[in-house]
Amino acid sequence: MKLGHAVLATAFAAVIAHAALAQQPAAPAPMIKRGATMKIADHSYVILDDNVGFVPNVGIIVGERATLIVDTGMGPDNGAIVLEEARKLSDNTEFYLTATHFHPEHDLGATAFPANAKMIRWRGQQAETDETGADTIARFSSFSPAVGALLAKASYRKPDTVFDDEITLDLGGVHVRVTGVGPAHTRGDTVMYVDEDKVLLTGDVVMPVFPAASAQSANIAQWLASIAKFEAFAPRVVVPAHGKLIDAGTLARYREYFTAVQAETRAAKRQGQSVEAAQAAIAPKLAQQFSELAPQGGGPATGRINAAIQAAYREAP
Repeated sequence: MKLGHAVLATAFAAVIAHAALAQQPAAPAPMIKRGATMKIADHSYVILDDNVGFVPNVGIIVGERATLIVDTGMGPDNGAIVLEEARKLSDNTEFYLTATHFHPEHDLGATAFPANAKMIRWRGQQAETDETGADTIARFSSFSPAVGALLAKASYRKPDTVFDDEITLDLGGVHVRVTGVGPAHTRGDTVMYVDEDKVLLTGDVVMPVFPAASAQSANIAQWLASIAKFEAFAPRVVVPAHGKLIDAGTLARYREYFTAVQAETRAAKRQGQSVEAAQAAIAPKLAQQFSELAPQGGGPATGRINAAIQAAYREAP
């Protein structure tokens, strides 16, 4: 009899828990917010992600002749919102499109733009798109029904220009340097710098939180060289791919972080430690030392730090 009561109590508790879970609000659909475009400099605007997963910070740079869009959102439904917002800012009919990297929330809204819009990609980003783009769409589509629905009609827009290293876009009185800097978060990471506004759009290469380094391909030495170049720009505003706007202070903190990752990982490797032993020794210490870079919501930082250590271990002498 007591066992029967226990089983009934357990079943009742499970029903209550399931009901409570069902009543929890669903995660917001990954849609770029309408009417939220914010001016950050004379020619530069952003639509912040509002802390919604799978939504990028969108950059809109407006010249006298043309408008550049940086990261068009996940699928053409999001791209249409970005186009609508851009058209509110000027009468320009000429558009350039770029992406900070090939992940779907950054590059798959481009097909919503008119046929005469020009897609610009760094050669490293285009190669990654060609090699793994289709598989990436399929993988992201499995994350949730909402994401799957947005990607059901999504495809990568064919590039009009594929450049080596760096290209400067003249939008009419406004000049934007578009530079390939990967491998870092991805093999094809690309950043944009607006000369006249001193605005730097860094994608996932510099973020308000610990970077999500590609453990398999990231190059820490190259990442540090890129940060040195960013610091030389002395940007007034830094627009990351996700989260709040940052500034040159975060660039300096990233430099300190990667310098520590590189130095401590090299020392561990010289001492004969395995990569796993190095991660166990180094990651908790760096998580505490750079605690202000912890992910929003208090999630563990060591996973991202471990990925950076793995990359640094691979390239260490």
